[in-house]
Amino acid sequence: MTAKTVGQMAQSTTKLQLDAITVIGLFTGPQGDTALIRTGKGEIHKIAAGDRVAGLTILAITDRQVQLRDHRGRTYELTLPDAA
Repeated sequence: MTAKTVGQMAQSTTKLQLDAITVIGLFTGPQGDTALIRTGKGEIHKIAAGDRVAGLTILAITDRQVQLRDHRGRTYELTLPDAA
């Protein structure tokens, strides 16, 4: 991600869904990939693959998305909100 993209995202007027899990940051590095998410309850969590949060298992984190699985085995992909 370029500095310009990060700046655009930081100034985005796109509204977050407050009642759903939302990705607010993705971080890649030599010690593993992590993400910051906001739950529907407003809690902020730093997560990594294998973690559990809000009844979901974190399957993978990339520089573009977080992959999750719920208790029924359904998988989901969450991405950062668009930089508008």
